[in-house]
Amino acid sequence: MTNLERWIIDQGLRGSDIGSLLSGFSERLVAHGIPLARSYLAMPTVNPNFRVHTHAWTPATGTKVEVVSHERNDGALEVSPIGYMLRNGMTSCHWRLDGPDANAYSVFEDVRRLGGKDYLARLITFEQPTAPALRGFAVAFSCGRDGGLRPDEIATIDALMPALGLAAYRMTLFDLTVAMLDTYVGLSAGRRVLNGEIQRGLGATVTAALLFADLRGFTTLADTAGASIIGRLDRHLEAMAEPVVEHGGEVLKFLGDGLLAVFPINHESSQGEASAAAVRAAREALARNEAVNRSLSGEPSLSLDIALHCGDVFYGNIGAANRLDFTVIGPAVNEASRMEAMCGPLGCSVVMSQTIADSSPSPVRSLGRHTLRGLSEPRELFTLAE
Repeated sequence: MTNLERWIIDQGLRGSDIGSLLSGFSERLVAHGIPLARSYLAMPTVNPNFRVHTHAWTPATGTKVEVVSHERNDGALEVSPIGYMLRNGMTSCHWRLDGPDANAYSVFEDVRRLGGKDYLARLITFEQPTAPALRGFAVAFSCGRDGGLRPDEIATIDALMPALGLAAYRMTLFDLTVAMLDTYVGLSAGRRVLNGEIQRGLGATVTAALLFADLRGFTTLADTAGASIIGRLDRHLEAMAEPVVEHGGEVLKFLGDGLLAVFPINHESSQGEASAAAVRAAREALARNEAVNRSLSGEPSLSLDIALHCGDVFYGNIGAANRLDFTVIGPAVNEASRMEAMCGPLGCSVVMSQTIADSSPSPVRSLGRHTLRGLSEPRELFTLAE
């Protein structure tokens, strides 16, 4: 095993990132006497926001990372060297940039501007991948010496591809795990799961400001709108969720046409600060939801009802032995849910408890005392004054 091969494996074990892996690999090839002008690595991923990570390294700039979104459909892959290889079932190809194929692809012009004389491309495949969407990745190298890469240099690079592929695959699987937990569980909960909080019943009692949000009238609209309603629902949910994150909260789960979010109270955020953040998020969510309604002229508007409360909750793993949910439960959660149900009868978009009202950055007014379902004592409820 060569020193470079050991270094690659060490990077995979240490949990480095692919950008650093490509930079270090390219720099070590240069130190080994292979004068690279450019190296490139494109790795597909499983992420709700993008489908491919591309990494391009040059001696002058180091590694630059770009993402290709799911929406991007400009045909760039089809008219690239990698696309040519995929269409023809090839895993390796070597182009000279001073020959008849010098202008075959636009990337060749970019490589020549960087001083590259050739384009060596390899497709590294993963047999029976853990995540089927990760079928492999593409890598390419361009030499800055006249004549391009020599046969012995190509052999050196090829001998290192299994180690490079293994390290890159390991890094991508970890990134995929983090992305999936962040997306489907939530940032804070996902990190706690990765840190080992995976046993049923494992968790802690914490104090938090709670935000319950729900679209009024959505069920009736969904009964008549058909499948097209999903796109609209996504826009409304985004209008609710983004302000929560922007104000330091975390969306724990989407509840059909609504959501449950928390603003933790800890050494970084006092009860007053968490409560104020919840109010600001609620106001912004209302404004953005109305913007969604205005953009859908001619369609029925969907009002947003929000309840804000503060209290102790159990935050942890709940569920069956092989199907767990990382969420919050407790009397405070139940009370917030009951408060949200009062928005319609009270004619208010926001209903909040005394604790939240006391820390509200916006003026509030009392709605009087009301008996909430399941609670023995009436509670004084508040709403925004304007």
